[in-house]
Amino acid sequence: MKKHDSDMLKLTKNEQEVLKSIIQHAKIPDSEIAKRMKLSPQAVFKIRRKLEQSGIIKGYMPIIDFKKLGIHLMVVLVIRLTGRVWENFSDEEISNRIKKVPYIIEAFRLPESESTHLLLLGFRNIQQKDKYLLKMQTEFANEIEIKQVYPFSIDRVITQSPVGLLYEIVDKKEFPMNVFFLPRKKEK
Repeated sequence: MKKHDSDMLKLTKNEQEVLKSIIQHAKIPDSEIAKRMKLSPQAVFKIRRKLEQSGIIKGYMPIIDFKKLGIHLMVVLVIRLTGRVWENFSDEEISNRIKKVPYIIEAFRLPESESTHLLLLGFRNIQQKDKYLLKMQTEFANEIEIKQVYPFSIDRVITQSPVGLLYEIVDKKEFPMNVFFLPRKKEK
């Protein structure tokens, strides 16, 4: 693994193949990867360890079926933290506090003036969502402005997988926009 710019590491062909196998199935045993690649399990173990130590692989996460756990409603929430918050907390402190909110599944810091954060939240039902957002509106009105709320049923989630994007990055191929997701009309 060689570093060719400030953050991106250049991966060898074997490192790319091991990483793609792990992206596709995080729990895949090194022995199975080794068999596919015709390498020793020890070689695959060393590559996996290198990928972990370099920070390319930060951990392994399961893909959760939220519905089976009782989460039936998702909300994309766009908020703006007021100046009062920024006077009292650093960006890092705010991020650490956001990470502790149990309803938040994903959170993003936006470099915009009208919105500071985009949050993906999960709730059991609409009543739980309403209770949470009403509390945010009343108790934290001086600290948080709710800019947009997009609720949707968990049944409307189409994909939760970055696998395709990660393959593109590892293979260094650009996604062709002419195959976005709709078929192109043929010109006559």
